[in-house]
Amino acid sequence: MLLLALLNGLVWGLLWALLALGLSLIYGTLGLLNLAHGAFYMLGALAGWALTPVLGFAGALVVAPLLVGALGFGSERLLLSSPRAHSNLTALLTTFALMLILQQLATISLQMTTGDLRHFVTPPFRWPIALGERFYEGYRLMVAGIAGAVLAGLWALLRVTTWGRWLRAARQNRELALSLGIPVPWVRAGAFGLGAALAALAGVLVGPIVREVQPVMGIEVLLVSVLIAVVGGLGNLAGAIAVAFLYSLTENLLTALTDPALARAGALMLIGMILLLRPRGLGVN
Repeated sequence: MLLLALLNGLVWGLLWALLALGLSLIYGTLGLLNLAHGAFYMLGALAGWALTPVLGFAGALVVAPLLVGALGFGSERLLLSSPRAHSNLTALLTTFALMLILQQLATISLQMTTGDLRHFVTPPFRWPIALGERFYEGYRLMVAGIAGAVLAGLWALLRVTTWGRWLRAARQNRELALSLGIPVPWVRAGAFGLGAALAALAGVLVGPIVREVQPVMGIEVLLVSVLIAVVGGLGNLAGAIAVAFLYSLTENLLTALTDPALARAGALMLIGMILLLRPRGLGVN
């Protein structure tokens, strides 16, 4: 039982890290909290469900995040590129409105095409792995491998590529970066699109785990992701990863001992207490 809880903590820790990293990346670059993040996660899950019969799961896993990432890129250029949108309140209201619009569009699309808002998703494979008297789904281990590889690739992208250096420069000093000829507006849009793509990737991967996708599935995920990103220190990628694993391991270990709802409440209370002690987050560098 303990081993199963630890494995689930690892898998969900990596998934929460994808979501929280997307938020932190956007905040660190644009200085805004993206309240549409949960909607991008939801769109990724729905796109994965819709594209899998056509492209297969592997194809959906690639195409869905690209489509949602392109949507995020375009949303930043259309809604957030104006200097008026750079204020915190305006950006919050804009991304909140975007979340409502995307959620409503997804609802209308499903009603028109299928007549049902809830859709069952089956894993592309199960490959049960024996762990004593219990079995663990091999698909979840594949999810952990994919999420870990993406996080490693993101680290490489930010550290060793020209775009990553531009991104760091834009985060540290926007005016100086502009004076050096760095295309800061396109870097900002790229960061927003990348954050949306990470959320969508998490959505595609989570669908077969939770077994159901629907238009409102991003709301709870948004709230937890924001809390993880805030406790990790907004804009601090290492902090987001650390808190994601802390939250996930705590929740899954408590689930082995008590009701899942109480386990989630306990995990939220833990990171909430950390925020009370460290209002600016952990500040892991």
